[in-house]
Amino acid sequence: MLIAALSRRLNDGVDYATFRKAWLPDEIVPGDPRTKVFSALNVEDPRELFTVALIENADPADIPAWMARLTPIEERRYERIRHLVSEPTLNAVYQVIAEDDLSQPITE
Repeated sequence: MLIAALSRRLNDGVDYATFRKAWLPDEIVPGDPRTKVFSALNVEDPRELFTVALIENADPADIPAWMARLTPIEERRYERIRHLVSEPTLNAVYQVIAEDDLSQPITE
């Protein structure tokens, strides 16, 4: 599994509802590997927005192919949101190497 992470700040005077309306995709691509996207606001700084996308059925080698399909949609979304948020301070894709439930004993 891969995880895409993005961190940015809402601009002064912009609330999450306004951002979300502009952020929603205008087109769905069949087979989009981002199966779940979580958006979260920092509880201590509600202008700090963190987004995580789960990419469950993709290999890092697949990234160029699915990015080629998603780029036109992502470019349109960027044009709609760029005046609402700062440039990302984090924008990366990570490969999951462990998944743990900290409410349960963990064995090695």
